[in-house]
Amino acid sequence: MNTRKKTTRECERVVQSLVEAILAGHHPRGARLPSEHTLCAKFGVSRAVVREAIAHLKAEGVVRARQGSGTYVIDRPGRKGFHLKNVEEVSVLEELRHILELRKVFETGVAELAAVRRTEADLHHLEAVVLAMDRWAQQAAHSPTEEGVTGAQWDDEFHLALARATHNPEVERFQEYLGVKNAAVHRVLWGRDGQVRGWPVAANAEHREILEAVRAGDPAAARRASERHLEGTADRVSEVMCPVEEPEREPSDHLESIDG
Repeated sequence: MNTRKKTTRECERVVQSLVEAILAGHHPRGARLPSEHTLCAKFGVSRAVVREAIAHLKAEGVVRARQGSGTYVIDRPGRKGFHLKNVEEVSVLEELRHILELRKVFETGVAELAAVRRTEADLHHLEAVVLAMDRWAQQAAHSPTEEGVTGAQWDDEFHLALARATHNPEVERFQEYLGVKNAAVHRVLWGRDGQVRGWPVAANAEHREILEAVRAGDPAAARRASERHLEGTADRVSEVMCPVEEPEREPSDHLESIDG
């Protein structure tokens, strides 16, 4: 948990520094940001932290990646956009329920639309991600990784690839934003504690169900598979995030309104 909070603080520090630099004119609109390697060295953080910070700025519409070229500033940071709390900032269960409801409403629609619009290239990429995730999850189930090492990147990539399969850039951008806001939970679910509980294997089985429904071009089945995945996620998240002073209540009871 301390590792999670440290990573979050580091990401926030990098984001704030980049925002200040952009506002100060050091990185004007159209300018390319320094490389990942340069930013890691400058801020003394890992590549994962830099990538999470850049993803945050992309989700806010401040920067945009260009294939094979780098990340460029496209707008000045502001306060007029949509903002959602990071999951680890949630202080009461009601707020957590709201975030999980938002994910359920949005991501089930993403799966449904992806089943209609996906191409063979989309399916090939989704299959590759699920296979890579499965290899990692099976290995982790037998030999949990060290503290701080997770397979969360595969979970993030699956949902982002699903959003890309809608061929709606705004859907993809909002999915990336949700991924940033849920990064702390992803690290817990796919970290050592989650591995011991077998959560990566369970989550990836749910991902496979979504993929097969999308492959079949069945939007209703894709929505149902996504609902089952998010219900499973809600139970796993509640086990991590629910207050310890209420042990007599089961995780599914806490989140009954979004599991139904």
